[in-house]
Amino acid sequence: MLFSTLAAGLLYGLYCLTLRRDRWLQLNLWYLLVAIGFSLVFPFIKLPDGLGQASQSVASVEEYLVTMNEVEISAITAPRTLGVMVDLYLVGVALCAVYLLFQLAAQVVIVIRLRRRHKVYRASDGFDIPRGAALVLLDDDTATYSFFNHIVVGTRGLNDDEVRCILAHESLHVRQGHSVDLLFARLLCCLMWFNPFAWLIMREIRAVHEFLADAASIGACGREGYLHLLYRQATGLGYGHITNNFQSINLKNRIAMMNRTKTRFGAWKALTALPVAALLLLAGCKPNVAQEKEFQPALPTSDVSFTITETEDSMPANMQDAVAKVTTKSVMMTSSGSSGGPVADKKTTETNPEFPGGMWELYKYMAENIHYPEQAKQDGVQGRVFVRFVVEADGTVNEAEVLRGIGSGCDEEALRVVNAMPKWNPGTVDGKPVRTQFNLPITFKLDDK
Repeated sequence: MLFSTLAAGLLYGLYCLTLRRDRWLQLNLWYLLVAIGFSLVFPFIKLPDGLGQASQSVASVEEYLVTMNEVEISAITAPRTLGVMVDLYLVGVALCAVYLLFQLAAQVVIVIRLRRRHKVYRASDGFDIPRGAALVLLDDDTATYSFFNHIVVGTRGLNDDEVRCILAHESLHVRQGHSVDLLFARLLCCLMWFNPFAWLIMREIRAVHEFLADAASIGACGREGYLHLLYRQATGLGYGHITNNFQSINLKNRIAMMNRTKTRFGAWKALTALPVAALLLLAGCKPNVAQEKEFQPALPTSDVSFTITETEDSMPANMQDAVAKVTTKSVMMTSSGSSGGPVADKKTTETNPEFPGGMWELYKYMAENIHYPEQAKQDGVQGRVFVRFVVEADGTVNEAEVLRGIGSGCDEEALRVVNAMPKWNPGTVDGKPVRTQFNLPITFKLDDK
């Protein structure tokens, strides 16, 4: 939300400083449409490797894979405040969408009623309107407006020249699809209802629409006649914000724009938006960091994530050493026996047991299977569950037990996930598989940020 608001604010401010008072009207329109669209999508754009934030190097990955005495797997609930903000955002979107649909439905009903009660004229009837457009002439003082391909004109008090002037104005709206522009802008404003600059940009789009249509009217009936008509129509009322209304923009601004001319370097002003957009991308977008696939931790698919606690002063020289050291030091051997036979001592074990695919596959497995118990969430219980289990000579996981737990379902969840593990690659002594004991701490942590 912050980045979207910042982008819209900067682009709107740039427009006000450069293009707003210039008669490069078509360029202004395109600038505004692109600006409002860019403001919505740019926080989700991922820069290619080498742009934006510096790509993560091997050294920085090593920093993440620092050596440790144990691998700590933390189950963390999603931030509660973030969930509330998402709910508020969705409520705002829903309300804006409902209001927009209501406006559209109301205008469609009005147009249908007008078509049923009055004669509909086409270009083939001798009126200077676009092909496919429908014209409804009313014998009253209804404010003139256009809605997609429909033009509605209240003719009371207007002579033929003034009607022709108005038709030139509204025909330009229809011909250039200004109703589509407004609908597009309104939809984006629904998605960015929290962004005041998005609504200001939409207002500027409406203004540019009228400036373009004013230019068409001047070409059809002359400046003096059109200005006289505007003065007469200045107090008219429109149907709403989703129509192109003849009297919708401040008369003073319209007359001021008519008296302006295109500046020599007006088109180049739009290019000033490019460095602004580039800076926004560099400052706010998430880089698409390229990393070796086997060293990238899997993202959790449920409400869990993983942390690794740093305990050593130095880092391994390269990535392979880092992974090897993590795998070795995460195994804690003991000499205690069990019902299935003696457990190999760490000093005599040549090869430690390993989860199929290595440590990152263990992380992935835990991410896809562990869930924060609902009872623990309700009770606010968090802490570390220590689970000890034996990797048998055939690789199966056996004799899992909680050495120290925290209750509220966390102990049972930790045991469930451990007991459901696939077969490991067993540890070996003198080249023969042996039973090996493994200690695994699983941290359940509530995140209230």
